Amino acid sequence: MKRRKKQMNKLIKAMVIGVGISLMIVGSGHEASGKKETKKEASNDGKVTFYIARHGKTLFNTMDRVQGWSDTPLTEQGREVAKDLGRGLKDIKFKSAYSSDLERARETAQLVLATNGQKKLAITPKKTLREACYGKFEGDFNENMKKAMAEYYGYETLDNNPLGKEMFEKGADAVSALDTEYHMGEDAKTIKERMQTTLKQMAKKEVKNGGGNVLVVGHGMSINIMVSDMTDKYTGEGLKNASVTKIIYNNGKFKVESIGDTSYFEKGKKE
Repeated sequence: MKRRKKQMNKLIKAMVIGVGISLMIVGSGHEASGKKETKKEASNDGKVTFYIARHGKTLFNTMDRVQGWSDTPLTEQGREVAKDLGRGLKDIKFKSAYSSDLERARETAQLVLATNGQKKLAITPKKTLREACYGKFEGDFNENMKKAMAEYYGYETLDNNPLGKEMFEKGADAVSALDTEYHMGEDAKTIKERMQTTLKQMAKKEVKNGGGNVLVVGHGMSINIMVSDMTDKYTGEGLKNASVTKIIYNNGKFKVESIGDTSYFEKGKKE
């Protein structure tokens, strides 16, 4: 009887040890799996997707006048295309929103968010997202400024775009050089530095907040100059009002996904 009891105790002890080892193995497996999942989540965490839109059509756009730091209101058509853009972006949940401090950009951002369903999202205005300053050409007819640019580079006209994809950068340099009266015209280097620096600052801030989708509303020439050396996709084509340039920031690097995409407001117009 005693011998049988001892054998039974040994068997129970062996079973307990076996169960314990099994639990340890299962537990460590779950722990390893958990760490893997957490790492996977962390690798996606902090990715920032910028939707950088040009503002809607303005009074000076309609009159074909130079509009840099000078500011005119959105036309009815400009407000409508901003609303179309908002509807086209309705499936995008924005975590943050920024705009140039010029009213045409701020109003565009407000209209986009209102029709996107995020009316309460605060918009951070930034002076450094402004359009290029055209100095003495501000408010003049675009035709007069383009004629002066052409003469500066030894051409009769810029109609066939002899400057190629460097049109915006060389155009800014010409404006800066020709503005001998006020010395306010910005050259390409100045515009590019302030725009790219601002983009980096916004990206780093959003990464700290966990990343996500970010709306930015700016201006045609300054957006063009900003992306000109960020991708091989750059062609130097003008950006339509309410077009979107999509840039992704991940692991400390920028990737330009698209430039001047009109599909968002075109989609919104149909809805």
